[in-house]
Amino acid sequence: MHPVLQQVFDSWSDGLTGKSTAWCQLHPEQEERLWSAQEIVEHLVLTCRSTSRMLEQRLQRGPTSAHSTPVQWVLQMVMLNFGRMPRGSPAPIFARPDQLHWPEMSGVELLNLFHQEVDQMDSLIDRCRHRYGLQRVASHFILGPMRPDQWRRFHVIHIRHHLGQLRRLQQAVGDPIAHEPPPVRV
Repeated sequence: MHPVLQQVFDSWSDGLTGKSTAWCQLHPEQEERLWSAQEIVEHLVLTCRSTSRMLEQRLQRGPTSAHSTPVQWVLQMVMLNFGRMPRGSPAPIFARPDQLHWPEMSGVELLNLFHQEVDQMDSLIDRCRHRYGLQRVASHFILGPMRPDQWRRFHVIHIRHHLGQLRRLQQAVGDPIAHEPPPVRV
């Protein structure tokens, strides 16, 4: 995995390691419209899978011939250069949780699935970079056509954006490790 993706993934690892299955299902302020940790990870997995599918197609068919519109160019500049995603924007339908019908999982189980998806996507980004160089390879549905390095940067920003959501969830529902009774010694 590329070091910048590994660094942001490690932050997720710190946030989910030791979290129980029950904790990963909790919603902030008991609001079902606010995502649980499992729903956040599912959303990130869905976005990685979407990018992976697109990049696989581009490796088979060649890079996109699309050009950025002026609006897409500005959006790319703002997001990719400043590293910020707008908060509160609804996720696209294809990346909303509850599509994968996952059983309830613990933090470690979620991390393992998430790691596999990020690693696979990053491998495809590398393959596109080696094959196409700095050409724009595939189009994002809002940002338009992007180069492999821009796809990686987009996902770092996106994953970091949702890390903030995980931290707000931790503040809202508490840290189970701090509240668990000490183990009983026999």
